[in-house]
Amino acid sequence: MTDIQVNLNVHEIGVILSALQLVNLPEEQIIAREYGSVSALYNKFYTVFEQMDRSSILLKNDVTPSF
Repeated sequence: MTDIQVNLNVHEIGVILSALQLVNLPEEQIIAREYGSVSALYNKFYTVFEQMDRSSILLKNDVTPSF
């Protein structure tokens, strides 16, 4: 296994955290078998998220979401 670094901003990590919270139990079990614990991944991202500057976390009206 090799590690890579990916630069993510506070909004991108927030999206990942939100997505991980929405994983239901059957999906979580499948993910755990294939890749590892969803809760462990969530905790890693949340630890990083807590250390980031979240003063501008809310999207402003002039920002168009990419979705």
